[in-house]
Amino acid sequence: MLVQARQPMTRALALLDRLVFAAIVLLMAAMVTDVTIQVLWRYVFQDPPTWTEELARYLFAWEIFLGAGLAFGRKAHIVVDVVFMALRGTTRRIFVILGDVIVLAFLLALLWQGAGMVMLTGDTYSTALHLNIGIVYAALPVGAAIGAVFLLANLIRFLGGDETPAEPTLI
Repeated sequence: MLVQARQPMTRALALLDRLVFAAIVLLMAAMVTDVTIQVLWRYVFQDPPTWTEELARYLFAWEIFLGAGLAFGRKAHIVVDVVFMALRGTTRRIFVILGDVIVLAFLLALLWQGAGMVMLTGDTYSTALHLNIGIVYAALPVGAAIGAVFLLANLIRFLGGDETPAEPTLI
């Protein structure tokens, strides 16, 4: 029964993974197009548009925070594993749980503070694009929320015994 209850969660997480990845791909395509326009107009026409640099920065910020959130779902964040690799059994399990809880608390703090920044900057507009800066700052709480969802799901699976901890990515 427990496995059946987790299947919708697994499907929802897979859908979230695909949607976030697709958004990152679209943002990257938009940024490449934007920078291409900037370079073309600067060096060919000698008249670069003022808005392209600003747009590239904002697109990049969204890519970074969405990518960071997605990395939690794919267990792709780089970790320092010196202590982790030395531990075994219950001690290792406690270490994994404690680490995940600390990171989850940090993500929730980012979500909370990021939402506050969005509210604070909601009536400020960018210079070149006249874009609401709250939209730009929203990348932080959105990325933190995505990361928290994936991390919480991984932690629930780990606590349920369905999954062994991911081996840390070696650097």
